[in-house]
Amino acid sequence: MLALEDHIEKALRGQLEDLQDYPDVIRELKQIQHTVEHHISDLRNLSDRRAAGGPADAIKRAGSAVLGFGAAAIDLVRREGLPKNLRDDYTAFSLASIGYVMLYTTGLGLDDREVADLAHQHLSDYAEAVTRLHNIVPAAVIRFLKEDGLPVREDVLPEISRTIEEVWHSESDQAPRAEELPVAPRR
Repeated sequence: MLALEDHIEKALRGQLEDLQDYPDVIRELKQIQHTVEHHISDLRNLSDRRAAGGPADAIKRAGSAVLGFGAAAIDLVRREGLPKNLRDDYTAFSLASIGYVMLYTTGLGLDDREVADLAHQHLSDYAEAVTRLHNIVPAAVIRFLKEDGLPVREDVLPEISRTIEEVWHSESDQAPRAEELPVAPRR
C-alpha cells in the first residue's frame, strides 16, 4: 500500500502543476493529496515500528500475498487534460480502496487491530475522495466540452449529481454482504 500511495502522491503532484487553469479542481486535489501524504506517513511509521519482525512478519507476508499489486499496476503520470486525469485518479483511488479493504480483512483475520484500524481509516478517506470525484468529474467534462467549442448544457449538472447518488445508493442496498457470498469460508 505504501508503494501505491507513493505513486498516487507523485501523480497528484504532477497534476497540480499541470492544472493551473482549474483552481477549483486544484483546491479539491490538494485536499486529497494532503490525505495521501498522511497515509504515506502513517504507513511508514507502522512499517518502522514493525521492522523488528516477529508477529508483524505474518501480516507483511499475508498482505503481500493477498494484495499482490504495486504501483506499477497503474500509470497515472499523464498530461492529457482534466477529464482524463480525473478518470485516472478515480482508477487509482478505487485501486487503493480495494487494497485497503483487503488490508483491513487481513488485519482483522490475523487479529492485528492496529493494521485493521489504519486500513479502515484509509478506506474511509478514499471513499470520501471517490465521492469528491463523483462530484468534480461531471463539471470538468462539461467545461472540457465547452472549451472544445461544443454546445454543451451546464444545466444538466444537478440531474447528473442526483443520478450518481441514486445509482450508488440503490446498488449498495442490493449488493450481498461479505458473509453472504459463496467464497466465504464454511463453518
